Amino acid sequence: MKNSLADGKLAAALLCTALCCFMLAACRQETKPAPAKPPFSFVTPNHLFGIASPDPQHIWVVGFDSVIMHSPDGGVSWIAQKSPVTNSLCEASFVNATTGWIAGRAGIILHTTDGGATWKKQDSGITTHVFSLVFVDERNGWAVGDFGTILHTADAGATWQKQGSGEDKMYNDVSFVDALHGWAVGEYGTIYATADGGATWQKQECKEIIPVASESEWESFPPSLYGVHFSDAAHGLACGMDGTIIATGDGGTTWKKIKNPAEASKVTLYKIKCSGRNCIVAGQKGTTLASADSGATWQMTASSETTKSWLRDMDMADAANGFAVGARGTILKTTDGARTWSMLSGIPVAKN
Repeated sequence: MKNSLADGKLAAALLCTALCCFMLAACRQETKPAPAKPPFSFVTPNHLFGIASPDPQHIWVVGFDSVIMHSPDGGVSWIAQKSPVTNSLCEASFVNATTGWIAGRAGIILHTTDGGATWKKQDSGITTHVFSLVFVDERNGWAVGDFGTILHTADAGATWQKQGSGEDKMYNDVSFVDALHGWAVGEYGTIYATADGGATWQKQECKEIIPVASESEWESFPPSLYGVHFSDAAHGLACGMDGTIIATGDGGTTWKKIKNPAEASKVTLYKIKCSGRNCIVAGQKGTTLASADSGATWQMTASSETTKSWLRDMDMADAANGFAVGARGTILKTTDGARTWSMLSGIPVAKN
């Protein structure tokens, strides 16, 4: 009997010890090594759709989930600015280092006069998406978007008036060289021009990008145009799907297609900008092209060696300094007219 009691006590003690060890192991917090930091940096992980750089030092980028980021030192440091809306933001336009506007989805237009320290929502009078806007001075601006949207303000955005070409088209970009002369481009090769500040708009076309239907081929549509830039009232460039670049030297009365390296891969080119005779175009798969003769000839640059992300917008602060933005927070910078690019934010191309 005594042996049985002793055995029972021993078993109970062993069971208690085992339970205590189990509980201590369960409660003990194991120290795990911190996850390795990625070998690249992000200003923001959000997709970026728009950029404005009125000079080489001051930069604003905007994009998905109402993100607004500002750099006061050429991209060395970045500050998040507070947006008064939650909509995705598509484009920014600054006329100097303090005064600017942002356009976005659902008719959003924002305005700042203090470099973005505060942003105020303006009443655009519409709920359709605004994809692009441009200001030629601190009062006169235009905005374009889907469902034939063309808006104009002559009072810095305090009021916006509807203008239009009469066509229910999606306009992707707009360029004005002064308060009178402007162009809007969009889906299916659409081009409209105005010489009276938008009071009236005239349709233009590039015959070389309009497909010719035949009995043996299905009818197809012209490539959509996503970017337009005019250096003066006569000389302009536009870009779009299938590596398309077109040019005019007479204000758009005639347009001609320009051969370029992007045609071979048929990537979409989203934005085109010029400063002096230097021009840059940016698009899918990290593609950028550069021209040193006002867009007459183009060369592929090394940006695709830096990123494979799409580049949705680009701006030139001057003939040498430019910035491009795109997918997953990508921000690229050039200081030599696009011959070389450095990555300020985003996922770089893996090196072997």
